[in-house]
Amino acid sequence: MTDINRTLFSVNRAQEEKHTKEYALRMKMPYADLVGYPFASDVFEAIPFDQAILHKVIPFLKIGKTIKIGIVEPENTDTKNYLQTIAKSEAVTFSSNVISNTSLLFSLQAYEQVIKKKQEQHGQSGFETQENLSDKIKTLADVAKTAASVNTTRTFDVLLIGAVKNSASDIHLEPGESNYLVRYRIDGILQNVVRLPQAGYKSLLSRIKFLAKLKMDKMNEPQDGRFSVTVDKNRIDLRVATLPSAYGESVVLRLLGQDRSMQRLDNLGFRPDALAIIHQAISQPHGMILNTGPTGSGKSTTLYAIILEVRKPGLKIITLEDPIEYRIEGVEQSQIDPEGKYTFADGLRGCLRADPDIIMVGEIRDTETAQIGVQAALTGHLLLSTVHANSAPAVFPRLIDIGVKPFLLAGSVNLVMAQRLIRVNCQKCLEEYLPPDPIWQEVVKSMATVTNRIDAHLAQMLQGRPKLRRGRGCPACNNSGFVNRQAIIEVLRPDGAIEDLIAKQATQSTFMEASIKQDMITMEQDGLIKVLQGKTTIEEVWRVTKEG
Repeated sequence: MTDINRTLFSVNRAQEEKHTKEYALRMKMPYADLVGYPFASDVFEAIPFDQAILHKVIPFLKIGKTIKIGIVEPENTDTKNYLQTIAKSEAVTFSSNVISNTSLLFSLQAYEQVIKKKQEQHGQSGFETQENLSDKIKTLADVAKTAASVNTTRTFDVLLIGAVKNSASDIHLEPGESNYLVRYRIDGILQNVVRLPQAGYKSLLSRIKFLAKLKMDKMNEPQDGRFSVTVDKNRIDLRVATLPSAYGESVVLRLLGQDRSMQRLDNLGFRPDALAIIHQAISQPHGMILNTGPTGSGKSTTLYAIILEVRKPGLKIITLEDPIEYRIEGVEQSQIDPEGKYTFADGLRGCLRADPDIIMVGEIRDTETAQIGVQAALTGHLLLSTVHANSAPAVFPRLIDIGVKPFLLAGSVNLVMAQRLIRVNCQKCLEEYLPPDPIWQEVVKSMATVTNRIDAHLAQMLQGRPKLRRGRGCPACNNSGFVNRQAIIEVLRPDGAIEDLIAKQATQSTFMEASIKQDMITMEQDGLIKVLQGKTTIEEVWRVTKEG
């Protein structure tokens, strides 16, 4: 049977090379196809790697002082000027041949392999030994100072190492008129790191696009890609998203798989009563356990913790993920690939034929996945997944809106959770303070429905106006007053009243009222309990729980 993908690739390659030959004829220049070309390892030395990416040129043959180069854009003025400068300074002559983008990519990969071999021969390994950057960089101030002092080739290394050392989840690169701004998202908040000259941005962008296998010549449309690197012996997976902006393409790099181990359920900071409810739900042999919250709220971490809790030699567990963030021994993990037409619904249908006991679906976002998931839960499987909703009670109207039949939904859900991440007070600059009376009265009002469900000494604090705790700000927390984050959670077990509302297709507010009557502790109330315990601040809790 013919491999259709291979056939299409061959056709597209033939078309690309045909167009490149025609372009070379119009330019009255020789044409070269460098795919499979046997490069000599020393030929690349004529042009630095980052400049080869930036200018889309590659040296491929050296004869005396004449160097044959492949060039994608021979009409580019910047490229012409660069080659003239190099030719003059090195006293060489460049003989240009028009090549395709595929030829360039193949050549750059060969160039990269030569660089890696040289590093290995000198006992080097990726980012670890590049001018001992890792030893120099600890704080955001170190990142800014080092990034401003290195050449553009090393800028990416500095920014990546700095992000890892400061536990950033994302790196934002935002070009401006005369410089570009680097920001890290740390503990959910964007923090300015450094502004660097705009002149070096194009080279940095080209390197990132090359690593992520993005189209180098596409600048006016968004692109997504990914790649992996090793920093301080830890593998880091990066998801890359580019977006056209007024001064060039902005870039966001999400860091996945940083030096983080999977957390046990008991170590996530959940209240004892919430933990008891979760443990009871996951002990059931079938049904749905759903978690909701915005992107970056820790939903996946909680589901991974549940998998560690239920994992046993006698059970078969299959996960469907996009991306796979942690590798779990004894669990079959399947990578969803929407671009390759492998969706959550496809994966869910497939894994049901593989005789699983427990299934984790990264996200329920469409009717087909939701319906198959409900059927799985009703036919003897324990199904874990996430849904986009604002609260635990809001999950039910959300699933009904997606297209799940109410009479099926009512009997399929064991537990619904909702969570957010709040920043935790820095312990090195902790101080006491007295909250303003109006704010404290609002806290007392918010906690009124749960005073009988919290520890007696915390309930007693609500009777007066006690001193609370906050981080003052110090170098250890980059003067933010916070270090790390912790989840706040609400857990809801559907009872008869909730199931009646599902059958009636009630509104979100009606579900919330019924949940409060069931004594559900809301995320806001859970956060305020942590305020009373001295773990965070009122403002931080309200920042993540107050809508609008």
